[in-house]
Amino acid sequence: MGSRSWSKGRLYRISIRLDIRFSFPYAQTMECPHPRGQMASFRIRPFRLILVPIFLWVMLCATPLLAQAGGGTQACGGNSTVDILGAKTAASARAFLAQLQTAIQANNKEQVADMVSYPVLVLRSGKRTRIRQKRELLTNFGLIFTDPVRDAILHQTAQCLFGNSTGAMVGNGEVWFQEQASNQWKIITINESATAP
Repeated sequence: MGSRSWSKGRLYRISIRLDIRFSFPYAQTMECPHPRGQMASFRIRPFRLILVPIFLWVMLCATPLLAQAGGGTQACGGNSTVDILGAKTAASARAFLAQLQTAIQANNKEQVADMVSYPVLVLRSGKRTRIRQKRELLTNFGLIFTDPVRDAILHQTAQCLFGNSTGAMVGNGEVWFQEQASNQWKIITINESATAP
């Protein structure tokens, strides 16, 4: 009996301490019977809606980031870009594109040939050919990297570089390159007719 009354009193003392005080426009007063017959009153205040200002703050801060992320797709005519492959992969693909553009601009055939994965698929005039060696590509460089292919490379913007599970695509498919190892990209297809492989 004594332990029962002690536990009831203990529960009462624990519950009476749960007086949550938050500023809110209204509050309710609640009276509870005291174990000794006295009336005890304490205030119960509703939980403040903290989530509303936090939500508004997050949305305010996230709006510029969402606009930037969506702006890339919108600027690229709604097409997906290499960003879908992840930030690290996208950055290395764009770096490869910049190197390729520099080599093409300087007409550095050796450097371009080193950026190719052999055998490379070449599509020209409806024919599919495999160039198996660097020497073969250098011999036929002008027939493979024709003016339309070179123009597509030089006019490709890094922002709108297309990407999917195959790799990255320049122009309308004039050049495809793929990540062979970590941060190591190589050209896998050259397509003068811009027909994707």
